[in-house]
Amino acid sequence: GYDPVSLFPLRKQVNRKPLRLLILTCVVSLMLSGCGASKYEAVDLSIPGNSAEIVMDIQEPSAEQAAIEEKPVIRLGETEANEETGNEETAEDLSESEDMNLEYQETDDYLIVMTDMLNVRAEDNTESRIYIQLPAGEILHRTAYNDLWCRVDYDGGVAYVSADMVEVTELPAAESEPMPAEESMADSSVPEYQKTGMVQEEAIEVPLNGHIVAIDAGCQAKANAEKEPIGPASQTKKAKMPEGAVGAVTGVKEYELTLTVAKQLQDELKARGYEVIMIRESHDVNLSQAERSKIANNSDAEIFIRLSANSMENSSIYGALAMCMTEQNPYNSELSSDSYRLSKQIINNICANTGTKNRGVQKVDNSSAVNWCEIPVSVVEMGFLSNPDEERWLQTEEYQKKIVAGISDAIDYYFAVGSEE
Repeated sequence: GYDPVSLFPLRKQVNRKPLRLLILTCVVSLMLSGCGASKYEAVDLSIPGNSAEIVMDIQEPSAEQAAIEEKPVIRLGETEANEETGNEETAEDLSESEDMNLEYQETDDYLIVMTDMLNVRAEDNTESRIYIQLPAGEILHRTAYNDLWCRVDYDGGVAYVSADMVEVTELPAAESEPMPAEESMADSSVPEYQKTGMVQEEAIEVPLNGHIVAIDAGCQAKANAEKEPIGPASQTKKAKMPEGAVGAVTGVKEYELTLTVAKQLQDELKARGYEVIMIRESHDVNLSQAERSKIANNSDAEIFIRLSANSMENSSIYGALAMCMTEQNPYNSELSSDSYRLSKQIINNICANTGTKNRGVQKVDNSSAVNWCEIPVSVVEMGFLSNPDEERWLQTEEYQKKIVAGISDAIDYYFAVGSEE
């Protein structure tokens, strides 16, 4: 036997020798690698007397890695590559701004609208107020231009339109004013009284076409606060004739505007061969909504056009809309389909002619102006007197002619399609 403890120093000495040899071999190898032709060489490290071998194989770097190592250090503020890239971007931006001429050049010519809906703006930027939206074919007088915008005459002042949406056009030599779109596009072969928006001033013999239209100019000089049912046998009551809207800037009264347009519509429809029933022809009347409807119902008229103007607390709202009854109206639902067809055609035509916002057709059950009717009816809200711009538009003769033309064309279409059906 033997004492394991007494053999421990001997075992410790035996284990140190291979370790010393390993360390010595590594040192020698590293010294030799620094003096060799190659920067990196394979080193074979073996431990004599030990069954295990350790081999370290350090490969030659690739060309790509060598290039990366040889690349100089780039310090902030000293990079030529970054500066060149920045200069190229700046030069590109400058070249664009130099090519884009934003200085206005004075001119005196005319433009024709080439897009379906052109925004006429208060200033030369896309965030500015839109005065009006013009359809294709409208003519504008241009006074200055640059590569982005054209300055044009509008409503006694100036406005701006996108240069990409218009083209320069020639006016006939005899013309000193832009020709209204409806006149310029009218077929010369069509009789004068049939041209869109044209009303003959001279009395001519026009054969009746067999159709009768009733026209109501909404409101009256003095409101009537007395109550009446909103429909036959209804328990709900409203004022017989409420106060009308008032213009936000000029103070024009709704009853004045509606009668002005109603008389123009009367003349135009007569020129097209219609018999016209006017519910009122002066401001000094006292007729409730129900009474006006009854006059139309008993007049043999086939359709009833009621002209109104709108008003809202929000003065930025503008546009035209029409109203008729719903399909479930408890008083005259059977008229809903024809009334909607008439209203939709009217409002689409008005907005196409004038460029104002199309607010569509509203179907209602609580309107005295609708519920008492026994013939198809359209309550035409021509625009918002609470909007300063639209208030001015509504009072111009040109704008009124476009409204009249839109309503008249819609009535023609209503009867033409109805007769085909």
